[in-house]
Amino acid sequence: MGFGAGGFSRAGLARGVDHTAAIIAEALDAGVTLIDTAEAYRTEPGVALGIERSSVRREDVVISTKVLFRTQDGWRTPAEIETAVQARLETLGTDYLDIVHIHGVRPQDYERVRDGSLPGLQRCVDAGTVRSIGITEAFRVDLRHETLVRAIADGVWDVIMVGFNLLNQSARETVLQPAIAADIGVMDMFAVRQALRDMDVLTEHLREKAADGTLPDTVDVDTELGRIAAHVSASGSSLPDLAYRFVREEPGISSVLVGTGNPDHLRANLRTFTRRPLAPAVLEDLSSVLAGVAALNGETGGLPPS
Repeated sequence: MGFGAGGFSRAGLARGVDHTAAIIAEALDAGVTLIDTAEAYRTEPGVALGIERSSVRREDVVISTKVLFRTQDGWRTPAEIETAVQARLETLGTDYLDIVHIHGVRPQDYERVRDGSLPGLQRCVDAGTVRSIGITEAFRVDLRHETLVRAIADGVWDVIMVGFNLLNQSARETVLQPAIAADIGVMDMFAVRQALRDMDVLTEHLREKAADGTLPDTVDVDTELGRIAAHVSASGSSLPDLAYRFVREEPGISSVLVGTGNPDHLRANLRTFTRRPLAPAVLEDLSSVLAGVAALNGETGGLPPS
């Protein structure tokens, strides 16, 4: 379990930096060792304060952050990428970063990012300020992971961030299995989004997507919902619990990002990640949910409760 300080919750940033710091510190003190943030999230100050207030030493925390490859002024040069990394170091109050990703790269931008942004990160590695370099896909639009397929083939990235969840398992063959072969670390995002909050929301979401033509006619929504509901009931817990535990066991995924600004949600998620693995038969059945569908990412378009 890694803590993601992005998403809709932004680690509770709307309630202030102190609130974000308290969430981060509680996660660290509970045993979480990876914190993911980004230049664009504006949660880095809260992450820095949370690490400072926790009982965990900096060297025992894996800090992952991200820089933008372009701004309103245009594409960043390698030197500007280096400057952006330096700003992350200062904001996070550290002299090195464990992982720095180029953030949200769409397929049409990949080659230019590889050729124009990556050199800046590589200079930071050479300087000792960055330990590993990564790239994150734009899963809201790149539902078939075209960016990461190219990134893995290029063999120049240490870590990737992919969208993989119960509703879109398309990364299994195209991203996760090749990443295993290439020894690339994989951070999973979108493991639980709004559509996986509870069965009522999921039911409405899938029926809506069937009605508007997003899902192919071959998908029987009621059958798929029935399968998921049966496993939720059998697990004796909740849909988010089932969804997180499913993703956690997927071969190739190194860390599953969990984001919240609500202390009660954090504690529920911590309990989830201490639960035993799902039975092999359950994992096998869930691995065929919405088989062949790559049109969903788990977002409904609405904001979840804070």
